[in-house]
Amino acid sequence: MDKTIEKGLSAGLGSPWAPPDADPLEAPDLDATAVRLYTRLLEHGPAPASVLASALGLTEEGAEGAASELARHRLVAHDPGGSCPRWRAVSPYTAAAELVGPEENLLRRRLETLERTRARLSSLIPLYEETYRRGSDSGAVEVVEARDRVMLLISDAAARCTEEVLTVQPGGGRPPGYLERALPRDLEMLRRGVRLQTLYQHTARYSPGTQEYVQAVSRAGGEVRTLGELFGKMLVFDRATAFLPVWDNPDAAVVLREPSAVAFLCSVFTNAWSLAEPFSASYTAATSIQLQDTIAGRLASGAKDELIARRLGMSLRTCRRHIAELMDELGAESRFQAGYLLALRAQGAAPPAATGDPHRASTSP
Repeated sequence: MDKTIEKGLSAGLGSPWAPPDADPLEAPDLDATAVRLYTRLLEHGPAPASVLASALGLTEEGAEGAASELARHRLVAHDPGGSCPRWRAVSPYTAAAELVGPEENLLRRRLETLERTRARLSSLIPLYEETYRRGSDSGAVEVVEARDRVMLLISDAAARCTEEVLTVQPGGGRPPGYLERALPRDLEMLRRGVRLQTLYQHTARYSPGTQEYVQAVSRAGGEVRTLGELFGKMLVFDRATAFLPVWDNPDAAVVLREPSAVAFLCSVFTNAWSLAEPFSASYTAATSIQLQDTIAGRLASGAKDELIARRLGMSLRTCRRHIAELMDELGAESRFQAGYLLALRAQGAAPPAATGDPHRASTSP
């Protein structure tokens, strides 16, 4: 018995010429040799592998390989009878019916099930919308303390969003897990034509995960900019619903629906957006100057290194390096002296000619 038939029968297949370990729907395209062999069978009728090999200038093993490839597509079968097994061509219509028909029927039944499920769920939309509207009217400010419910409310607001989403994400690069959850949601909104505007701090430019996220949403039409210092975390959908953090609970959120309050937040965002720089994977001259000015301002106000680092979304080590560079530029020997010199610079006054006690210098005529 032919080895291919023997393998098929031993596996209990309905079609003994099909290799038992092959998924016919995943089979690659036919190569040129297989097409030549199929053409030969169509033109001259059934033939054993040895005859096909001789006619096509192939080895017998090569002919069997081409025939096996056709068998995966159900385009050849072994002709019954005779002492020497012969291959015969099968109509592409028959092959398609055998291969595609069962899967097509299964897919059709699955689609019908999905449509029934969609219709069943869609029938509840009017009830949901009415209840949501009443809840929105009665709950202008809502504090949600469970993280899972916060994420559910954000997903729901994203699904309902039709025009615009505004995002403010301070603190440098975003955690990878958050980005993995946010990217599919944001891309889906962009596909629906929703405008997406996101503000990061300049320090996020050096976060590989954030860079990948920005590239993905930018290709889809999203806009991302950066600013040296941001006013706080915020997420606003359609200028109607805002999500704000709860200062002492990182898992909680304030859901704000009061129109005037949401409008005020949007105006703050618009002002920050107008001052921000388009996102890139490095600092530009403008962002470098802005970052230095922000550090200088914080230093002049007497802020500690930890606070400056946190407000700028950078590590304490990086913050101290920037401060050291700034002090070196000013020629300051202490933070106190640097603050004094920065205050003079901000007022447009010339620094003292010689270094010394800044208090003494300030009393000179």
